[in-house]
Amino acid sequence: RGGDEYYDSVLYKVTAAWSLLRRDPKMKYLIGWNAAFGFALAFVNSFVSGQVLRVALHETKSQYVGIYSALAAGVAAMMSIVYSRLAQRWGKDPIMILGVFGFVGVALPFIIQPNLQVWTWTGLIFIYCSLGCGRACFESTLKATFADYFSYEKEGAFANIILQNGLASFVGFALSANLPCPTPGPYCVPFENGVLHNVLLFEIIVVVTSMLAAVGYWRASVIFATEKEPADGLYEGAEQGIEC
Repeated sequence: RGGDEYYDSVLYKVTAAWSLLRRDPKMKYLIGWNAAFGFALAFVNSFVSGQVLRVALHETKSQYVGIYSALAAGVAAMMSIVYSRLAQRWGKDPIMILGVFGFVGVALPFIIQPNLQVWTWTGLIFIYCSLGCGRACFESTLKATFADYFSYEKEGAFANIILQNGLASFVGFALSANLPCPTPGPYCVPFENGVLHNVLLFEIIVVVTSMLAAVGYWRASVIFATEKEPADGLYEGAEQGIEC
């Protein structure tokens, strides 16, 4: 019986997520944000943690992976508090755009400087701090925004976050293992297993998806603002009627 209830709950959430995605245009414009986080996370875990640390820091036992991962988590925790304070003062829109640039910051530096041999521990700190800034926005501001934008169907809204981000992460990890290239070069990097991977294409996907996420969020915020106008007008009219 407990298993049936679990599957019924999962089915309900998937159905609610799909229904919300179809009928509310704001949701489709926010897909990019969830996808950007999923791609950025897959890029860092598969390429930066899996390959860059090994080459740049000459490590063989992955002793630095835990340190840098903890750094990203610590930055995320700290920035969640900072974002909450800033959102109270300036609103969520600037925070959402800032979070997108956190994802850009994990991939763009490797497009600018593809030679892994010249990377140092200080440059890698920037990469993981950028991921932490983006993750903090995802965990706090984005979820608060979904609660505001889709207050009438919160279960479907948060189910969309899980499904969209999960799918993007799956695609990202699949890409990291299935983007071959013929000859070694600055952007054709041999992974630890000896297979050559086209990291430039993955980097471009992360950056472009992040930029599209910013545009999509702007569009969703415009729709949300227009939806609020009639309700605000009715509220003001009711207040005036009470005063009379």
